[in-house]
Parts: sequence; C-alpha cells; structure tokens
Amino acid sequence: MRDWENLRFFLAVARSGTVLAAAKELRVSHSTVLRRIDQFETSLDSKLFRKLQRGYELTQAGETLYAQAQDVAADIDRVLADAEGKDDATGGVLRISQPEIGILNMYPLYAGFRRLHPDITLQIHSTMQPSNVNQQEVDIVFRISESPPDLLVGRCLGQVKAKAYAHQQYLAGLSSQHNSGDYQWILWQPTAEANLALLARENIVDPNVVMYGASMPDVVSAIHHQMGAGFLSTQQAKLHRNLVPLFDGRVFAHYSVWMLTHRDLRNSTRVKTFMRFMADNLNLD
Repeated sequence: MRDWENLRFFLAVARSGTVLAAAKELRVSHSTVLRRIDQFETSLDSKLFRKLQRGYELTQAGETLYAQAQDVAADIDRVLADAEGKDDATGGVLRISQPEIGILNMYPLYAGFRRLHPDITLQIHSTMQPSNVNQQEVDIVFRISESPPDLLVGRCLGQVKAKAYAHQQYLAGLSSQHNSGDYQWILWQPTAEANLALLARENIVDPNVVMYGASMPDVVSAIHHQMGAGFLSTQQAKLHRNLVPLFDGRVFAHYSVWMLTHRDLRNSTRVKTFMRFMADNLNLD
C-alpha cells in the first residue's frame, strides 16, 4: 500500500525546486523531506528528480506524475478538509510534554490559551526525557533538538539561546578588578552524559565549579541566591530582573525548539488549535 503523504512531499519539492523550501512549506525537517522522496521513488520504482547544484529538477517520469497528480492532490485535500476534526471537539484533555521550566517557560502562553479555550484541560509533563508520541503517551511534545524524529510532524519554533548570567549582588561582592577566573560556576547536569561543564570548559579557562544541579530550576535558584554564575536561556533570564549577562552578552550556545505531534493527530481540532496558538505567540528572542 502506498502512502499518500509521500505525494504531498513530491508536489512540494516539484513546486519549489528545493528540499529546504519544501521543508519550510510542509513544516518538517530537511531530512524528513529527503526520506519521503526516497520512499516515494522506491515504491514507484522510478526516479522522479535529478539533483542539480541549484536544486531538484523533475525527470520525464516526474513531469508526467506532476501533471497528473495536482488534480488528484486537490481532490484528496477537499475530502480530508471535509472530514478532519469531526471526531474531536474543541474540548477535553490535551497532553503536553515540555522541557523543564528553567529552560523554557511556556506557562504565560498556556494561561493565554486557556482563557481562549476554557473547555480544554492541559496535562503537562515537564521532563528532559523524550516522551513517546508514537505510542501516543502525549499529544504534543516540545523538543529541543537539531534532528527531530522523522515520524513526527510539526514545526521549528525558533532557537533557545544560552548566555552566562550572575546576580547583580553576587557581582557586587567581587573585586572591582575581577575577571572571569573569579567566578564560581553553577552548572546543570541532568545526566552523566548531558553535562554543561563541557560548555564551561570549552569557553572558560579553568572554571571553578561549586555546584551541579540535576534540574534546571535548581540551577536558576542557586544563581538567583548568589551562589555563583551559570548558563541560562535568555527567555528564562528575562524573568529575573536582578540577573546580569556576563561576557558582554555573548551567546554561548543555541538550540532549536520543535513543536511536534503524531501524524495521526495532526487533524485533531484540539491539537491544531493549540499548535497554531503557540506558533503565533511564542517569542524566543
């Protein structure tokens, strides 16, 4: 059985001529488009594109399919548009997996969404562990990743930027001639493998680490209570007026934030309504 979704990917690349443009149109990753095109060509046993330096060009087989497929795709879209969401009212429970609150604070937006949609109950799971959307343990996942799973659909919402911060009173207690070597460091270490000490070692000469925190809220609290300096997301730091960016506000790292769902849920009224609201209102700058 052929996957009709692959036809959408074919048409997007054929229209735009590049994989990047098609990925932006479909709101998926670059690798997902490549994988779908490869699957489609394999299932048809036919080469549909020639890869050129400037992009992708249709082969003769691709041109024939493109001419025939546009009307078919329009008919499919009309059928799906008529059916979508009819088993799903704008109400009920919406299960969301998000990063720890110290990394990305979604709650102001959750509150705004609830004011608009009081019949939807939000069930929030804050974790750095990947929740299983494929098994539908949750409906929507916010994931910090440069390569989100290909089987999920969604969009990149932007990037979380990490800078070094310290409390202004902590800095006031240092010598007026202090330098970066005088800072004591509070670092996030959720697992043995994920260790921000590496970020410190790569950018700070002989960092004096005085605390590791297993959760980001612990790190935020320690920095806020003047135990030392640490790396925080710019979005989180804005919530604390007494935190001062160090190193002239240098961005030490940035991570892409994806909002994803299972493709079987993408036409759910609850899911679509929530994802549209978050995409329109989340500001990571």
